[in-house]
Amino acid sequence: MGSKFYDRIHTATDEKDVEGTYNEGLRKYFKNAEIKHPHECDSFIDTRTDAGKYLKLLVEYKLDEKLNVPAARAKVLVQVLFYLQRFEQDGEILPNVVMVGDVNECFVLHSNCLTKYLDEQVDWSKAPSNAAAENPDLVLKIASDTDIIPFIYDVNDTFSFKNVAEQIIALADNVQRLVRITEHNISGIYDYFIDKVISNFQNVTSHELVAAFIGSITDSDNYFQHPTNPSVLMAKGKRISIDGNAYKSFFGYFKHDYSMAERNRFSEIADRLIEDTNRRKNGDFFTPTPFVDYAHQMLGEQLGDDWREKYVVWDCCWGTGNLTRDYKFNELYASTLMESELQMGEHYNREATKFQMDFLNDPFEPNLYGTNVPQSLLNAFKEDKPILFFINPPYGTPSSDFGKGDTNSKGQGMSVSMVNKQMVSNKMGEASNNLYAQFLYRILMLKNQYKLSNVCIGLYSTPLFLTGVSWKSFRKVFLSEFEFTDAMLFKASYFSNVSEKWGISFSIWRTGNTIDKISFNYRLVDFVNGSLSELDRKVIYNIDDSVTAKVWIRESIKKVTTISKPTFSSGIVLKEGKNCKTKIAEDALGCYSNMGNNVDQNEMKASLFSSCDSTNANGLSIMKENFDRVITIFAARKLITKNWINSKDEYLAPNEQHEKWQEFVNDCIVFSLFNSASNQTALRDIEFKGKKWTIKNEFFFMSKQRIMELADANKFAETYEDARTDTERYIYQRLQNIQLSDEAKFVLDKAIELTEKTFKYRQLFNQEHPEYQIMNWDCGWYQIKALVGSYLSAELKALNALYDKLSDKMHPMVYELGFLKP
Repeated sequence: MGSKFYDRIHTATDEKDVEGTYNEGLRKYFKNAEIKHPHECDSFIDTRTDAGKYLKLLVEYKLDEKLNVPAARAKVLVQVLFYLQRFEQDGEILPNVVMVGDVNECFVLHSNCLTKYLDEQVDWSKAPSNAAAENPDLVLKIASDTDIIPFIYDVNDTFSFKNVAEQIIALADNVQRLVRITEHNISGIYDYFIDKVISNFQNVTSHELVAAFIGSITDSDNYFQHPTNPSVLMAKGKRISIDGNAYKSFFGYFKHDYSMAERNRFSEIADRLIEDTNRRKNGDFFTPTPFVDYAHQMLGEQLGDDWREKYVVWDCCWGTGNLTRDYKFNELYASTLMESELQMGEHYNREATKFQMDFLNDPFEPNLYGTNVPQSLLNAFKEDKPILFFINPPYGTPSSDFGKGDTNSKGQGMSVSMVNKQMVSNKMGEASNNLYAQFLYRILMLKNQYKLSNVCIGLYSTPLFLTGVSWKSFRKVFLSEFEFTDAMLFKASYFSNVSEKWGISFSIWRTGNTIDKISFNYRLVDFVNGSLSELDRKVIYNIDDSVTAKVWIRESIKKVTTISKPTFSSGIVLKEGKNCKTKIAEDALGCYSNMGNNVDQNEMKASLFSSCDSTNANGLSIMKENFDRVITIFAARKLITKNWINSKDEYLAPNEQHEKWQEFVNDCIVFSLFNSASNQTALRDIEFKGKKWTIKNEFFFMSKQRIMELADANKFAETYEDARTDTERYIYQRLQNIQLSDEAKFVLDKAIELTEKTFKYRQLFNQEHPEYQIMNWDCGWYQIKALVGSYLSAELKALNALYDKLSDKMHPMVYELGFLKP
């Protein structure tokens, strides 16, 4: 799970939903305060803070207003200003704090920065809701006011309303709470500076970036925002492009007064930030300092606070020492594939024994080819000392540079390794080709070779080794040798400029047997006010003892007669090639493209076609016998958006005996018709491999009689004859015999309405876009949507809004029915 606040608000469909969610947060942190609505404002709280100061909080809610954009934010503040004027007009004490929130952002500010506008010569009798539209000059003034640049909170799955409540209280108490930058949080704050403030960090050298960051904190004489061009940071005469508003709000939150000792420490840390920036620019992964500190804390909780003295610690993919460089160890070994990396990190961990080693290939003990392993480390193994492998190995496969860990080892594993051969021989399946799995397997081999009784692993990796269906054989061996003790999960984007939609984990293992081999309790960790905090818990799970959804959808299909048909990469684009699957069941209703079995591949790897799918070899013929299963798993995948928390969640066979099963099936019929990944089309006389083909759309939702009536009324003889000589489509017939939910019925009715309204435009559209073949009677929504978008785009938005409501209704059922574990 992510933020509970986010879980509720991201499903909001109107301002009332937004208001309800925020008010729930206000009631939690202002328990004795009554929420009122004077002057018809959204919310108002009149109470006292713990310091005895008055808090009069005025709140304005929106659905989605892009509050991080000054112009949009100013429009809302004009509305707030008009409410403030109503308080003043009635002789009441003005609200002293203002909060504005929507589904994506929120901010808080003191009302003093607005009250100066109460003397503006405007028509104050206008309704606050219309004030911005009628006073564009006032909007411009507020948007340009450099005193009104609030800190914008992103309302995402890591959002905590507690931070907002604390800022409300601080403003009411007239307290400016500045965050102190320390050696422990500086890396995270610097990363935020790079991402949010600097316009394009690739155009600035690493030295200049770090100097601009530290200089902005400690040297305002030489590092300052340009007095006439706020989009420029002056850095000792050099001009650096910035987001001016982001710069002002960012450094308005951090302390600027530091002792000489603190300033000197920042200078020492600068070398590390420069090094990390260089690696980031090169696309290399490194472990950010806050996540290293948190890992050290977790290891202390599991192994004892003295673990750095008690354990022999070996980072066998040390790189430049991100995992160890801020700490002292009694007996530390650091090895890496590249000798040059040892030289780069020579000033870190001087107490360590450092050596070059290819961990996946090199011998551990001396043989004919020798070894680089120090005798003292070899002795530690022979003497059965407690050993901790503290590692961030590469995450990719031998053919990939992706996820290079601290090794920066672009060549690591590019050829088949000794460990890979051993894993293949022992039938470790897909894990054999994964580099971090090979590191784990070599550790396991060393443990057994030396009969070690106390081996621990602190591992940065993706959680795929615990969830992936193809890793089952590896899990069986690994979990019988090592006991799971603790783990955290965080966004992969903190490692480098990669997507934040998947997660990196740090997990701790020790010699033993993991009893529960299915479920693993992870901490969800992210930054809150500049430091790492545990937000919630998440169960990472595999389905080793269950039927996968991918197997389930194929169970009802026996042997079928297949034929060759055209392959498509979209609804109307044919594609030929040796990798295109041209076989489909003779009486198939269409094809379901189905790759993978987890949330990670939902967006790109699940789609519907009227003929064969060219994108992968996992196409499944859609038959009457498996229709319900196909459309329900299609919907179950499309209803769930991938994020860093759920990306590795695996789909299971659902509970078809559940009381809501048939309701979900019926909803899925409509859902499948109008999803953006539904590529069903009707095509005539298309040429594929030297032959003419007709593609029928069995997913059409209207009767041929109704289409004939529309064609006759518009004198479209071609369409009329196309329908008259054909038969009813499967989906239309199916719809006649089921009971739809209101949400599904509203979507279907609106789609039929738009199909009928735009019918008269078909000939015109066909002249401009003949490739859509819009004159065919059983056109799929893929084709009709293009027509509607050209002539009734506003009404298409209305249909999309109805579709979103249907999706919101169906979303919880994915978990209730058991497609995914809650």
